[in-house]
Amino acid sequence: MAWQALKFRISGEYVEALSDALFEAGALSVDVTDADEGSLNERAIYLEPGEEVLLSWGDNLVVGLFDQSVEIFKIVAIASDALEPIQLPPPQINLVDDQDWVRLTQQQFEPIQITKRLNISPSWSAVQNASEINIILDPGLAFGTGSHPTTQLCLHWLENNLVSGQAVVDYGCGSGVLGIAAKMFGAGRVVGIDIDEDALEAAQYNALRNEIDLEIIPAGDSFKEQADIVIANILPSPLKVLAPLLNQLVKPGGHVVLSGILVAHEKELLDMYEEWFEMSTFQIMDDWVCLQGTKLSL
Repeated sequence: MAWQALKFRISGEYVEALSDALFEAGALSVDVTDADEGSLNERAIYLEPGEEVLLSWGDNLVVGLFDQSVEIFKIVAIASDALEPIQLPPPQINLVDDQDWVRLTQQQFEPIQITKRLNISPSWSAVQNASEINIILDPGLAFGTGSHPTTQLCLHWLENNLVSGQAVVDYGCGSGVLGIAAKMFGAGRVVGIDIDEDALEAAQYNALRNEIDLEIIPAGDSFKEQADIVIANILPSPLKVLAPLLNQLVKPGGHVVLSGILVAHEKELLDMYEEWFEMSTFQIMDDWVCLQGTKLSL
């Protein structure tokens, strides 16, 4: 089955109205991209996560995907009415062949050799590297495939620093990859905490898939037990808000591991957590940094 894609070039102030009109006309999806992408005029609008996000560029390509049976003139009429009094430029029309979208998505996540000891493979791919530790992972709707530098930094920290039998809390556990790895590296009790129900479901599934005993707890529950290691691979903004809580979860002399941090925010997070921890930088990968801290004695 083929689809038809209608592509409109329009200024940023009209993107939201046009997108709403296309959905009203029966669009299956609407995609907005920079019309100057790939040129010298290309402009980034997505800032550091947690900061203000703009919804469009100065000049945009708005593409609506429709069933081939939908009449184009009706789509254009609805969109034109929504944008009055401006005149909507005529769309470029392309046919889009049907594809196996699941297979295409899966191809983006391939087996990853993290270290000599650790390999991560998607659940639909055979393990290709005979590592000492092999994690089978299906991220589902949760963050954490092992490919992102922030996840790899945390995995390197765990491999280099975790002592057998230590208790670990993974705050913002996502797919559960860090908790599963911690258990495979020899951790004792491992608890994964997340605010997202999809993440909790994915983490539980992946733990069972790898035959790992991982405790999964919603972030809203009152978990007050302390661990030897608390690891949080999230974002700078929540790391700031959660600082007092993460401190409470670490045993005296225990460790906090923070990632999801761009190098530009390194000093700010180090300064904030130094209230409770002796902080330092563990490693930097690309533009991302992993921070570590040892809890100060009272």
